[in-house]
Amino acid sequence: MGQLASLTIEYAEFDDSAPRNIVAKFASASPKTREMARNQSYYQREISFYRDIGSAAGIPVAECYFSAHVEDTNHFVLLLEDMSPAVASDQVSGTSVADSAWVIETIAKLHAKWWNSERLADYSWAQPIFNEMPMELGLEMIHKAIEDAETKGTFDAYPEIKRLMKMLPPLFSMKPPMPFPFTLIHGDLRSDNVFCPTSDGGRYALIDWQLCGVGQPATDLVRWLTQSITVTQRRQTEQDLLKLYHQRLVEYGVTDYTFKQLLKDYQLNLVVILLMFSNTMDDLDKSEERSKAVLDVMYKRLDAALVDWKTVNLLRVLPYMIPFLKLSAWFRSAFGRK
Repeated sequence: MGQLASLTIEYAEFDDSAPRNIVAKFASASPKTREMARNQSYYQREISFYRDIGSAAGIPVAECYFSAHVEDTNHFVLLLEDMSPAVASDQVSGTSVADSAWVIETIAKLHAKWWNSERLADYSWAQPIFNEMPMELGLEMIHKAIEDAETKGTFDAYPEIKRLMKMLPPLFSMKPPMPFPFTLIHGDLRSDNVFCPTSDGGRYALIDWQLCGVGQPATDLVRWLTQSITVTQRRQTEQDLLKLYHQRLVEYGVTDYTFKQLLKDYQLNLVVILLMFSNTMDDLDKSEERSKAVLDVMYKRLDAALVDWKTVNLLRVLPYMIPFLKLSAWFRSAFGRK
């Protein structure tokens, strides 16, 4: 989605509080990728997150020293804290069990702080991504993805995704309800976006807030558990991590959200992630070999999770459930807030 550069700074007069090294983040060199980012306001979301929230998110994040955005071409620059000697988890190999547990506890802390918070309404950039997209555009995109899957074989390596894609169009018959419960979500919670300390030092932190905003809490859980750990590790730890997340939510003060509801939302958000992954493959920059490897493991892990959770059964009944889900979300939104 973008480009990174590591910068070493020389000062005429050095102040100990000034950074010697920073990371510069730029827009993608691919016009197609930049246009996709514009359609979903990805770059604006990250710039706005650091401007309006940043460290006030309540969890460790990288410090942002400067940001700028050019609307016409959708180019931008962010100057960010160099997190070394901490290192990012490796998306391809997956995150360790211990680091995965840290992520789950940390995201629970973020979610609890912003749980059904009216403050989020003050941030126009933070509106839910799926609620912003016109249904006609989403339906057009999914039909094209299905056609490409058949004619170009783009999803042949991911048979469950390819099979379930054909069941998605009926979901566009009704605009999705606003998420409830809602919170501030990271939106792209995966290994490459998590820095972990090493034997040389450093600290934990979450980076890359391009998909952040208002959303269902389970969105982040699905992203993490189906994208950032191996299939074997997910199968061994998934239930324990979901229970850990819910336990921490309760400890941080969330009292109106049962574990049973969490599991339901988790399964619904598997469908949401399927929708996202069905539409983005051709628009992402895959010029780098590692980009191809990252995308491949992400799709394969999601493919396995869809099989394990028998998502096909949910997709068979979901079109008939949409009116009831919308009504349920309205009731919870209207009467469930403190």
